[in-house]
Order: sequence, then C-alpha cells, then structure tokens
Amino acid sequence: MDQNQRTNLKNRLRTEISSFSLDKDDMRKFCDLLQERSSSAAEIEVTKFNRGDMDEEKYQEAIKLLRECFDLRVTVTGVNGEELYGTIDEVFDSVNFSDNVKSLYVNNDSVLRAVHNYYPLNSFQVFLDFSKPKIFDFSFMPNQGTPNESNYEVQGYDATWVNGVFSEITKFIKQRSSTLSIVHSHSIYDLLLWFLGFPFAFWACLKMSTYIEYVSTKTNIFVESALYFYCFVAVLFIFRVLFHYLRWICPLVEYKPKDSNINTHRTVLGMLLVGIIGTFITDIIKALF
Repeated sequence: MDQNQRTNLKNRLRTEISSFSLDKDDMRKFCDLLQERSSSAAEIEVTKFNRGDMDEEKYQEAIKLLRECFDLRVTVTGVNGEELYGTIDEVFDSVNFSDNVKSLYVNNDSVLRAVHNYYPLNSFQVFLDFSKPKIFDFSFMPNQGTPNESNYEVQGYDATWVNGVFSEITKFIKQRSSTLSIVHSHSIYDLLLWFLGFPFAFWACLKMSTYIEYVSTKTNIFVESALYFYCFVAVLFIFRVLFHYLRWICPLVEYKPKDSNINTHRTVLGMLLVGIIGTFITDIIKALF
C-alpha cells in the first residue's frame, strides 16, 4: 500500500480539555464514537485511493487492508505504570484493565504511518490525562491553573469531516463535565483567599482571643502578638491544604472507577465547610444584631 505522503494539511482543529468526567462505560462509548468517525474517514480514503496499475484482486486486497488499518488501537495506562494496547474490544474486555486509569491515548493513523508509511487524508488523536494534583505539594503555587495535558486534535483535507468530528467530540465532553472544574482555573485561589481565607483567619483569631489573652497575661504583649500571628498563618495554611484537597477530590479530567470512594471525600469536605461557614455567618449576625 504505497501512496505519496500527504503532509500539507489544510484543516486542523485542536483544543485543551478543561472539564471531563467519565467511567469505564463512558470511556468505551467515547472510543466507539471515535471508531465510527474513523470508519467514515476510511470510506473517504477509499474513494480517493490511487489504484494505479493494480489489477482487481490486488486493488480489493489493498482496499481491505486500508479499511482494517482504520480500526482504532487504544492505549490505556494505569497509575502503577501498567499499560494495555490493542483494539477497543481487546482493551476494554481485558481482565487486566486497571481500576485506576492514569491516561488514555487513541488515534486513527498510527498503524498506517508506522507500518505502511501511509498518511491518511483525515485523522484525529485524543489524549486524556487523569492525573491529580498532590495535596501536600507546596512547590506548586495554588494561584496557578492545574496542569493537565488532556487534549484532542482533528485534521484533514475534508473540512466537513474535520468540523463534524471535532463537534461530536466537543459535544460528548461537554455532556460529561467534571465537578467544580472551576477550582482548577488560574487565579481562583486568589479570589477565594481574599473573600474566604482572610476573613476566616481573622475570625479564627477572634475565636481564639480568649485563650491567647489568657496566656499573654502571664507573659507580655510580644507573646500575645506572636500567638495572634501564628493563629492567622495557621488558618491560611489549613485553607491552602483544603484548597489542594478540593482540587484532588474534584480533578479537572476525572476517571471514575466503580469502587471509587471519591463521593465520600466530597461529602465529608462539604459537611466540614458547611459547618464552618454556618458558624461564621452565625457569629457575624450576632455581632451585627
């Protein structure tokens, strides 16, 4: 199957994935959708295939091989480094399919390019990065957006096919947005810090004032100031840890295993925040009225 290489692609659409949540069944549906679009790309390729001086038998063999090469190969990687590569059925029906998926990669032109040195007219690639930010990684500044390499790209000569596939992928992803993906946005931490973190830190100092003043009466004003300062800083530290924890339990791109306890984490954090905020609001009302 020898064809002239096609490298000057006229249509290319690419975007980062900003919010996506799926389980194993959704992931398979996603791959099945991609397979349908890959099969349509194969039919476009067949109509444009240069028969040259092939006889009918060789031509039919070449067409059959061309269609088979558009059968997707999927790569699924687990958090411990285990990797599955194969067709959709082979990967998703495997007993070795990881309970904790780290990434998914799929494209429809790798076999054609690597095995036959053939560059199809239309192609796509999708990479899903399910990694989570570490809770106690203080080297990463929380006011920066959470790094994630998830993206998809569609390119080809046929503008209708490119736009159609890109729109279908976008629609599928938007229908499965992850929970609170906004917390991964750039500068969201700064806003929360100003409107929640600092007020809570001052409030905590107020709540601890009785104990601090009791200790300071036996020492001096320097100790009192130091205790207020450390109380303020400690609350901001806890606030940052809780923010990292929130990003961890609500990842930007999320894979949900069947035995996941992530909802328990979310419930516990939600109850904790409701209790703290409720007490905070109650104290404000008492102070005003």
